[in-house]
Amino acid sequence: MNKLDSGVEILPQIGPKRAAQLANLGIATVRDLLLWLPRGYEDRRRVTPIADAAEGDTVTIQAEVVKARAVRLRGRMSLAVATLRDESGECQATWFGRGFLARTFEPGARGLFTGKVGKYKGKALKNPDYEMLSGDEEDLLHTGRVVPIYRLTEKVTQRMLRRWVWEALQCCADDLEEPLPRRLRSKYKFPEAREAIRVAHFPEETAGAEKARSRFAYEELLEIQLGVLGERAERLHEETGIRHVTAGPLLKAFRKSLPYPLTKAQSRAVEDILSDLESPRPMLRLVQGDVGSGKTVVAVHAMAAAADGGYQTAVMAPTEVLAEQHFLVLREMLEPLGPWVELLTGSMKGAAKARRRIARGEAHVVVGTHALIQEKTEFNRLGLVVIDEQHRFGVFQRNELTAKGLNPDVLHMTATPIPRTLAITVYGGMDVTVIDELPPGRMPVKTRRVPAEKTPDLHNYIRERAREKLQTYYVCPLVEESDKRELAAVTTHFAELSAGPLSGVRTALMHGRLAADEKEAIMRDFKAGRTDVLFSTTVIEVGVDVPNATTMVIEDAAQFGLTQLHQLRGRVGRGSVQSYCFLLGTPKTEEGARRLDVMCRTASGFEIAEEDLKLRGPGEFYGVKQAGLSDLRAADLIRDVRLLDHARRDAQEILRRDPGLAKPEHALIAARARRFRQMLA
Repeated sequence: MNKLDSGVEILPQIGPKRAAQLANLGIATVRDLLLWLPRGYEDRRRVTPIADAAEGDTVTIQAEVVKARAVRLRGRMSLAVATLRDESGECQATWFGRGFLARTFEPGARGLFTGKVGKYKGKALKNPDYEMLSGDEEDLLHTGRVVPIYRLTEKVTQRMLRRWVWEALQCCADDLEEPLPRRLRSKYKFPEAREAIRVAHFPEETAGAEKARSRFAYEELLEIQLGVLGERAERLHEETGIRHVTAGPLLKAFRKSLPYPLTKAQSRAVEDILSDLESPRPMLRLVQGDVGSGKTVVAVHAMAAAADGGYQTAVMAPTEVLAEQHFLVLREMLEPLGPWVELLTGSMKGAAKARRRIARGEAHVVVGTHALIQEKTEFNRLGLVVIDEQHRFGVFQRNELTAKGLNPDVLHMTATPIPRTLAITVYGGMDVTVIDELPPGRMPVKTRRVPAEKTPDLHNYIRERAREKLQTYYVCPLVEESDKRELAAVTTHFAELSAGPLSGVRTALMHGRLAADEKEAIMRDFKAGRTDVLFSTTVIEVGVDVPNATTMVIEDAAQFGLTQLHQLRGRVGRGSVQSYCFLLGTPKTEEGARRLDVMCRTASGFEIAEEDLKLRGPGEFYGVKQAGLSDLRAADLIRDVRLLDHARRDAQEILRRDPGLAKPEHALIAARARRFRQMLA
């Protein structure tokens, strides 16, 4: 067996305990460790005199140890403190919780120390990295050079990971295979894998490190594109789907029933979808658009066309609340024209009767959650699958649902605007349609932060809106891990404000624990204007459309992610009156403050998505571990936009020349592309 594929335990100082910690990062083999590339670098070659080290700066000093001691803190914690001296002065170095390090520093020993300058009985370096200097043959891994900085897991430090990577390079770097064909390496002037892996981890210059990282990032993106595009090519070649009727009576009746014309973007989306439905190849299309852009109306065109041919549609939503909201909207749009719309969720009463109607073909459109893919749910003639909020489902779940029909057409929808870079990576196997305009007459929602001392003014504003017959959403956070505590918070807010500052205003309370018929009645009253202020949890995040609601208030706004804040803001601004979103609460983190600043700066969903991606990373942002994005080792989908484009074009060209990736020069890259496709499945 290649040593690269051996467990990390073959390396010095890695036993079962350390191996288990590395497994938290997805590192099991020596190859995994070598391909765990740095997230950045620090140039620690420049030595700063102690006298010139300014508070807040990260510096490297070369100094002599004067003395060192351990200081016991409260409980079982301890602090290591070393006094350091160079020709310009003295400072302290402190290591919190690591009192044992005091034994490492002998008076008179010299070393390089790199850390952030703070205060501890004067100037001090906080938790610095260090290398003790012992002679001419100095082994400098942690300072005095360009130093790699890695993503870590609990109980694994930068020093540990650097040392282990160094050992792996000495042991196995020469065994690293070269998957990139020579012509591609030459095209981009990429170094060979064995050279690049050394430079990527321990470069002499940061410019060389970036070139090496780019080489591995390109390789990673090429594997993904070959996997995605190869899967798509096979599917189009092998599968024959349904040729739907796209000029039938129901579709014509639905178009006539619309009280408003479609936007140009909506019309383009409908044309794309109907063209797919007419084709004998199964549709696999993603429709993405900002909140309020009218994706549902577009999807109903496809449902009507399917029903015209006698086919059923399954609409899958990620939560019961969203499924219930889709059910109400679709029933209102379609049932006056004839089709029966059915709801099927895991907790609803009468699920058995609903399943019988679905199996007999009496239900033309079936809206549900994961209950749709249960074995006991059978369709009579499933011809169209619509999946809402695609990023919340794995490919396996999509396949489970489509397997209940005969190669049905599949339409994905997402109200989370996706940067183009991610759309062509995650959804490379799909056709992508973007609805990039709002219906006419709509104005962007203005967003403001409200400090605590201004909340009385906000309450007065809500009362004034109510007198003008304009409505307000008042949202409190609901977090799964603390469901009861947060639920109590929304009920308390409702009770206190209804009896206090908002007394005399018609208020209502809605949250996820209410029965479906209760939520339906509450929303019906709100839509009809019989409620002025709706206190709610995030159950109103997606799918609620009340044009008369012009104010959104979000308590503890910094607790929400950017995308969720944008979705909540999208509940207002659906009419012709200027709407506002007010963000309450003080952020407890720098990241929380950044989210609120972004919300106030832009109303563009695509800008929001880009910022959210920068803050949280693609894996967390979309929950798309099945698409490999949370496993990216080298590529960065923000800074590597150009590399991604190159990789996609090159993958298309490779598949054109060698559809089966059978040529010897493609052997290694083909194996990795197949592994990625298995991940998708």
